[in-house]
Amino acid sequence: MYSVCGRIDEARRLFDDWSCNDVSRSVWEAMLIACSRNCRAEEALLLYSEMLHRSVLPGNFAFSSVLKACFELSELRLGRAVHAQIVKSEEVADQVLRRMGDWLSAWNFSGGCSLKDNCRAGYPGYAVNGRASDGLKLFEEMVEAGFRPDAITFIAVLSSCSHAGLTAEGQRLYNRMGKEFGVSPTVEHYACLVDLLGRAGCIKEALDVVENMPMSPGGSIWGSLLNSCRLYGNIELGEVVAKRLFELEPNNAGNYVMLSNMYASTGQWENVKKLRELMDNRGIRKEVGCSWVHIKNKVHTFVASGSVGFRQSEEYKRVWKELMEAMKEAGYALNTGVVLHDVHEEMKATWVCEHSERLAVVFALIQTGNGMPIRITKNLRICVDCHSAMKAISKVARRVIVLRDTNRFHHFVDGACSCGDYW
Repeated sequence: MYSVCGRIDEARRLFDDWSCNDVSRSVWEAMLIACSRNCRAEEALLLYSEMLHRSVLPGNFAFSSVLKACFELSELRLGRAVHAQIVKSEEVADQVLRRMGDWLSAWNFSGGCSLKDNCRAGYPGYAVNGRASDGLKLFEEMVEAGFRPDAITFIAVLSSCSHAGLTAEGQRLYNRMGKEFGVSPTVEHYACLVDLLGRAGCIKEALDVVENMPMSPGGSIWGSLLNSCRLYGNIELGEVVAKRLFELEPNNAGNYVMLSNMYASTGQWENVKKLRELMDNRGIRKEVGCSWVHIKNKVHTFVASGSVGFRQSEEYKRVWKELMEAMKEAGYALNTGVVLHDVHEEMKATWVCEHSERLAVVFALIQTGNGMPIRITKNLRICVDCHSAMKAISKVARRVIVLRDTNRFHHFVDGACSCGDYW
């Protein structure tokens, strides 16, 4: 009851008050679910570890919750261990493992599933890992084998097209959905279509979809349209959409930040100031950029313009200097345009280089051996300059870097990214 009401601390105190010997598996699982639902992934992993230490055998709910936590933290190593436990208990973890970016393990394990199950599990993974063409191939194989795709399948495949910029193909699939397979579009399908068109710059067409929907568009649809306005600098429409979002989601900081960034990108600093004052008056705080990297059985956290101790260390300064020199020789140039604040260029350059994922990757380069892959999780969307920097670092350091942001997994290999610079 406490966790459903969002009072996770009270739930944890109640759990801790029990004698450990008296806590049944269902209580452990209830606490794991509470952590999972309330974005406390690290706590969920610690709880799961303690559960095993006390010889409490996990069930379906525990496995589901801990795999979700592994996915959120890009904890592939622990995810594989949990996967092994699930295999022994005859549970299927294919979809979650695929989303974690470990394609080989997921594909091998999926051999025991039906083609339809593989398709359903596969599309989201293909989408977030930059393999949309493989997802579409799987879709056609499913149709040719006689399976009729349902509403859930179309949400997944349309999302896959959106992530890859396959606009025409996505529109064709949307039209086939009703005509060929008799699937009526839901609000989720409309959201996919709006995102598909908006990402491709077809903002007028996306707006037409929103205005002609048979149901009322929610925050996710308006948010997708606002993001498209941000990407293509359509401030006039962006203001209209943002006002609608402020009414629907008055406490969602992301909507205010998107509009503020649009103002800042065109030097409208007075409007930026007014928007920040509005946020302050409503008690809304922008989420601070944060990245995590797992090294030697420990999760290390880095905060944008934070992690002062590490940034001031001589080892960090040496490695970062050598890295920047090599990156510049490889063609990388710092893009301070991503810093949307009214400050001088030198300060912008400093802030860009202090983004959390950069601190995390330098730390990983120092702490791991040559050739070891680096896996980073970020709580925000990676900016354009950090994306370019990661491509350059993967090339000069000869490392595979897998970075999961809020949108997808980015696989950086030898100076290129799996997203094809479309995210």
